[in-house]
Amino acid sequence: MTDQLRFHPQVPHDLADAIGWYDEISTDLANRLRAAIRDALAKIRDEPLTYGIMFDDIRFVRVSGFPYLIQYRIQFEVPRVLGVFHSASNPEKWRKRAR
Repeated sequence: MTDQLRFHPQVPHDLADAIGWYDEISTDLANRLRAAIRDALAKIRDEPLTYGIMFDDIRFVRVSGFPYLIQYRIQFEVPRVLGVFHSASNPEKWRKRAR
């Protein structure tokens, strides 16, 4: 594997929406979410095969302490992050991003 990640163009928007929502509640919560996302991305980068396939070739990592999932797949031995989704969002949204 590699020590890098690739990101779908929508990922920055996903992050801005999630962090922005928590920022409205508390800067501390938003900062904790940022740290939890960084940790989850590091896990994907360091051990991408650790997480099971949920559908097709798509894997998910739960963001610790928050109701978010990071969706990714491995392409040419490089993890490609497809999205950051609230765990209660419609699964069709996840599947659409994976196409």
